[in-house]
Amino acid sequence: MNDKFLVNTNERLSALFDGVVAIAITLLVLELKIPEFEGNAEFLLHDALKAQIPEIVAWLISFIMIARIWQEQHIIWVYISGCDRWSIILTFFLLAACSLIPFGSNLVGKYPDTPFVVLIFSVLMVLNGLLVAALVAYVIRNDHLHRERGQVVMLKNRVLYLATIFPAVGAFAVFLAYKQHSLVGASMWLVEPLALFVYHQVRGSVKT
Repeated sequence: MNDKFLVNTNERLSALFDGVVAIAITLLVLELKIPEFEGNAEFLLHDALKAQIPEIVAWLISFIMIARIWQEQHIIWVYISGCDRWSIILTFFLLAACSLIPFGSNLVGKYPDTPFVVLIFSVLMVLNGLLVAALVAYVIRNDHLHRERGQVVMLKNRVLYLATIFPAVGAFAVFLAYKQHSLVGASMWLVEPLALFVYHQVRGSVKT
């Protein structure tokens, strides 16, 4: 078999990516601990859960963003007929970046008053977005990876979106973390799925 183009490898890579995502979201929830205490359970439980708000917020943001990276990766495999050496390498770089999201999330949850942790988390998220964009851009440049030529325009729009929105949200998140509060800054990553929704709505209205 020609190792420059492997027809069935995209299915195996997709399955591998699913496994990494499943492990990542499992690691996220492991940081949410069940409080242990004695005495007035209802009163203490309220205080214990209130103290875990930073961890819960970090879990929510990271879960949604991991889901976004998973969504983008699977969209790519819908539009390509196979893989080659460099698309596999780029996918493994993306896997590495995605596997680091729980680390950034844990930092935000454990040090919610430290803006620097939002910088680390945002760098990881921007890295994920740019790696997805790089993989899509590579697919665009190589005709042998395409299922249909008409899909190139859609993929180009996806690259533009990813390369623009992820760095913009990351910069805004860090700005708010230092100007307001770390959790406020980290929460700005929830803007990205909203931006994607608006993007699709605008594109749909233009087409009609």
